[in-house]
Formats: sequence, C-alpha cells, structure tokens
Amino acid sequence: MITKISWAEIENAIDDLATQIKQANFEADYIIGIASGGLVPLGLLAKKMNFKNVLTVTARSYQGETQGELEISYLPAIDLRGKKILLIDELADSGETLKKLSAVMVEHYQPSELRTATLVTNIKNCKFLPDFNGIEVDCWMVIPWDKTEFPQYFQEEKNVL
Repeated sequence: MITKISWAEIENAIDDLATQIKQANFEADYIIGIASGGLVPLGLLAKKMNFKNVLTVTARSYQGETQGELEISYLPAIDLRGKKILLIDELADSGETLKKLSAVMVEHYQPSELRTATLVTNIKNCKFLPDFNGIEVDCWMVIPWDKTEFPQYFQEEKNVL
C-alpha cells in the first residue's frame, strides 16, 4: 500500500511545520535542505518563515523504494560552528538518512543545535523521528515531485462517459 501526498496536503504540512517550529521557539540561523527531495520543502518553508540563510546538502540512500548506504556527495564549505541548524527533507521512511546525516553534520559543523523536519514521516517504520513533522503515514509514500521516479503511482485516470 502507498499514500500519495497531494500539493494541498504539502501546503498544509508546511503550515504545520511552521507552527511547530514557532511553538518550540526554535530560531534557526540556517535552514538546510537535503537534495534533491528536500529542495521543495526547503523552499516552501524558507519562504513561509522568511528564512534568509538557506543551504543545501546532497545525500542519497534510496534507489527507488530500496534503501542502501547513505552517500553524501556535497556539504557546503561554510563555518556553522555554534549556529542553530534546521535540517529538512521531504520524508522520513526509516529515519536512517536523517539520523546519519545529522550525525555527520554535528561532527563536521559543530552547531550549537541541530533539529530536523520532514513533510511526511512513516510512523510505522521510522526509528529516528524528526523533531518537526507535517504528515504521519503508516506506509510507503509518494509526493508530486516523485512523478518521474515512480510513474506507476501517477498514471492518469481516464474519465468514462
């Protein structure tokens, strides 16, 4: 079973994330999105919360629906020592990508605080829950920008007259 997340649900999730972050009184110095899936939520949340310091990292652990080893191919060359960082991705299925990348970033950048956020979390599988989460599901999920990677979930329905 899969859950197909709509654009309307994504907009609501961004609103929820912004509310959660504000309620936690977490004021990030930098918001960092995990490319490539996390770029859309990065942009939406940065715009919603008026974040000015926006960065990306490039990391991948999934090939299709199969999770492998985390491969980090880009970390920005910037001094983030003592800064508050919000790391955002589109989803947390097992949570391993967030867990491992968070550890790498804490070791590499030595921030004063690092928190995580995702649009969608699989609460059935996830062992490393994000600090902030927009939508909870209990199965595999796909989002609109997954259309080219998972076209089978986005086949057009035909109207029958």
